[in-house]
Amino acid sequence: MSEDKIPKYELDLLSAAINRIISSEVLENSMSDQLPLTDALSDSNKIYHGKVSILFVDMRGSTKLPERFNNTQLVKIYRSYIRTVVQAIRYSGGVVRDFMGDGVLAVFVDNEDGKSEDKVVRAARYIATAIDKFLNPVLNQEIKYRISCGIGVHTGEVSLSKVGMKGKEQQEDTENEFGIAWIGNSTNLACKFSGAVDNGTIFISPSTYSTLSDIEGKQKWERVEISKGGNVLSGYIAKQYYLTLDVDTDIEACPAGKNVTTLSLADELKKEYQKQLDDIKRKTEELGKREQSLQIKEHQLNCKATELNQQGKENISREQAINKREYSFYCDVLYSGHCKSAYVREMGKDFWEDNLANALSAGLKIGKSEHVVKQEVSFAMVSIYEDLELYDKAYDFLVEQVIGCAWLHLFTVQNIVKKVGYCDRLTTALYIRLEKDDLSPENRLEFEKIKKWLVFDYVSR
Repeated sequence: MSEDKIPKYELDLLSAAINRIISSEVLENSMSDQLPLTDALSDSNKIYHGKVSILFVDMRGSTKLPERFNNTQLVKIYRSYIRTVVQAIRYSGGVVRDFMGDGVLAVFVDNEDGKSEDKVVRAARYIATAIDKFLNPVLNQEIKYRISCGIGVHTGEVSLSKVGMKGKEQQEDTENEFGIAWIGNSTNLACKFSGAVDNGTIFISPSTYSTLSDIEGKQKWERVEISKGGNVLSGYIAKQYYLTLDVDTDIEACPAGKNVTTLSLADELKKEYQKQLDDIKRKTEELGKREQSLQIKEHQLNCKATELNQQGKENISREQAINKREYSFYCDVLYSGHCKSAYVREMGKDFWEDNLANALSAGLKIGKSEHVVKQEVSFAMVSIYEDLELYDKAYDFLVEQVIGCAWLHLFTVQNIVKKVGYCDRLTTALYIRLEKDDLSPENRLEFEKIKKWLVFDYVSR
């Protein structure tokens, strides 16, 4: 037989098998309390269908273990870990269905022993308890190592069918290679939930949480949205949620280390906002209580931080909403400098221009042009640059204010124009704005006063 050629009889066998499978009728049976074993399934298009709870547990950092430990130590780590997990699953009413490296997949069904959701959560807590209170203390003493794992749980509909090949060359007693194909998204979701957490943290889906019998126990779970691999996973987590032990003395837990949960996009941005807010607060506190206005500003910033924290708890997942909040934040910082001379000078030119640049950048993300952003913050920037005695820049924003704002003060215009010694662009913008006829009677009267002063008092002098 040529090594680079598939023989005809093998191709005939494959073709016949494919045609048989594709052309056969698909039969569906509901799963009973006891999931069918591989041997009990026929080699046919028969599908078993039903609701189950899936648990997946996976060890963290296992790929680096061979770099730290010899083969003898590795065997002890892996075997003790798998033995612990399997016992927790089996004694909680579940069935181990697959081993994927150091990952273990288990299935729970409703039966006379209880609902699958209650049993799978107990198994997850059993695993966390057994690893932290029995396995890790021994491993830590013997080889200075503690196991960290993520536990994911999902309840949903699944289908399963027998797959594989019976007998090489149709010799029934020669070779049998069969397995079970799990059809549906429940297994994938349990694996994704497991991969999003560590250190014995349990991550369950809303479908599991909603039907738990232990109402009081639901208080132990925290609602989260975790960004992982480009996906946002919604559900509930519990950290070090141990079972009680039937022993005389309490056994101290020995977890792997501090839990580090992956932050959602909203949480990451909130963290950055909080850092900036803390910087502003620190600078404000350096001023002390020199002015009452600074105390008010500090209070406003604290309120803003509280608001952002609340928004973060609600786990805003839409990037557009986050961008709008980012823009609003930088605008609020700029607005805070309006008519607060001492505060403006204390914070300094770089502080205000950095926040202006950030506002312009954030505005572009939500579709606002540079001119629109400048018009929306113009009244604040006019006041800030005037306090900093940067009158040329104050004049530029004064023009933007005439174009896009609904109000303008004669005194401000007089002060800035006298400082810079020119008014052509401002006068032109003023005429255009008055022609639009979009001002209230009161504001239009103020604009007319400014025009009169520019044309008859200032220019003609």
